[in-house]
Amino acid sequence: MITRKLFTRTGVVVLAVSVALATAIPAQAANVATERGSTPGVEIGVAKQIATRADTRYCLTFVAAASVPMAVMMACAPGKEGKTQEWIYTESGQLQVAMSKSVGGALAKTGACLDSGADLAKVPAAAPLLVLPCRSGDGQKWSYDESAGTFVNDASGLALTSLLGKGKAKQAQPTGSMGATGTPVQGWSALPLPGLDILGAVLALVNALLASLGLALPLPIANAAGSLLELVRPKLPIPAQMTVLPKQMMQLAQK
Repeated sequence: MITRKLFTRTGVVVLAVSVALATAIPAQAANVATERGSTPGVEIGVAKQIATRADTRYCLTFVAAASVPMAVMMACAPGKEGKTQEWIYTESGQLQVAMSKSVGGALAKTGACLDSGADLAKVPAAAPLLVLPCRSGDGQKWSYDESAGTFVNDASGLALTSLLGKGKAKQAQPTGSMGATGTPVQGWSALPLPGLDILGAVLALVNALLASLGLALPLPIANAAGSLLELVRPKLPIPAQMTVLPKQMMQLAQK
């Protein structure tokens, strides 16, 4: 019914559809957790979407919210629309945005990687994970336990956590760093890169619409993200390109 409305009604209904799908009822996340024995691990050197085991409809996504480059949780989108959700787990333990070296500019040599910032500054409470130029520090080193699916940061000792239901309603959901407990919100699995079917087209539209409207995080999380960025900036050159990199990647994928 939702898909039929999408193609037969006005843009107002499209917004309503995006709201329904983007939230994807996070409160029910625990009910759709995947059996751990059947979840594929994350392979070294292979570009994959990485989904939370708490709800495999949600993928780790690179965005620039309020000019802060960070990782959030958004509906997994297939095809070209999912390029900001593809990551490479490197030999050195980094989670690198797969297309980040392809757009050229200041990031052509380093690329962009998931960064806790814990080796550069005292991380504010509630700060999400940033995405910064790849570097050799422990803040970008993640030890992956394939059985539990956890990524534990070498600098902080905390696990990458999907905070489904902790963000604003009808918006992207935040990420965070917490002590490893082995719960599904800290488990991550690689997804095969999908083709674009009708459902995928709807999810792609959801993410594109949210991005165009501007992602909104709860104020404590948004403030903590901005504070962490300012704390690490004196110790790590961060080119202005970081704030437009997700858009550049999407534009390149459409060519």
